[in-house]
Amino acid sequence: MMPSPHHAWARLAWAHPWAFALLPLAAGLGWLASRRGVPEAQAGDLLHLHPQLFGLLREQASPGPPAARAWLTAGAFACWVLALAQPQVPGPWLRPPAQGRDIVVLLDTTLSMTLDDLRWNGRPAERLAVATRVFADFVRGSPGDRFGIIAYGARAATLLPPTYDRRLVLRMLARARADQLGDGGCLGDAMSLALRQIARPRGPHAAGATRKPVLVVVSDDGWTQGGQVSPAQATALARSLGVRVFTLQVGGRPADGRPYRVPAFDAPQPDLRDIARLTGGAYFHATDPGAQRAAMRAVAAATPTLRPRPLGREEHGLYAWPLVCGALLLALARVAAAPARPRLRA
Repeated sequence: MMPSPHHAWARLAWAHPWAFALLPLAAGLGWLASRRGVPEAQAGDLLHLHPQLFGLLREQASPGPPAARAWLTAGAFACWVLALAQPQVPGPWLRPPAQGRDIVVLLDTTLSMTLDDLRWNGRPAERLAVATRVFADFVRGSPGDRFGIIAYGARAATLLPPTYDRRLVLRMLARARADQLGDGGCLGDAMSLALRQIARPRGPHAAGATRKPVLVVVSDDGWTQGGQVSPAQATALARSLGVRVFTLQVGGRPADGRPYRVPAFDAPQPDLRDIARLTGGAYFHATDPGAQRAAMRAVAAATPTLRPRPLGREEHGLYAWPLVCGALLLALARVAAAPARPRLRA
């Protein structure tokens, strides 16, 4: 919307103020044109009219005043100088699009996720089926975010690398099946695989890395039985990279934050509650679809989309007005220079 004339005049700016240096040329142009018009007018008085056929004389009318024509032309030139200076008023701020999040969901596909102790639309449903449907609703309501899917059981595998194609994300979520990667959790491998896909290095060269990476672990217990990377190592890596891990436990007893031991690794391993705490995320124990939806809303609130600084302001150019005024003045100058319609005299 264009600003009012009063506000436009108060906030008027010039994109090319150097063009005002041409204004003296307009005055000089008018003065020279007026001086050149004097001899022509005086010479016109010395011309004799000759009779034409049938004894009629045509008397040619003299053009308009030379000074008026000259100064009209000079005024047109001055208006065009103003247009060249490009008058403009600032408009609203130009904001770049919001930058969403890089979200990778880690789906536990072990045999325990096949238990149908949850309900969906009043019917018994498997834990994994309910979790994927809830996450699908979250994907539909999160435009601008980039989603990836990693499944883990006896081994970890990327079902979908991070992408903006939400339709593809929904199709891959619908294809996730329990026990498709064998039994036995390897959460550490899944976390390290996700971190390689979305984590960005810190330091002076990471100025453009403004998107916030997030991991969402969906499991019924989160315990690891094997793998090549321990949950403790993956948690330390996520913490060093600044990646927040949100853990969603959809069944079993709630995690109490006490480390547990695994024969495959020497050091004690953190459970789901401890992983979230150490990385700055949050832990949720949600054993029904409503609680899982509330947990995903909490994840979205804890990691809002980024609003970059405005790049500048929109400028409303006003150069059309002096251009039109210059054209009108030039038209008036040509009208003044045109000879009048001849009169017949007997």
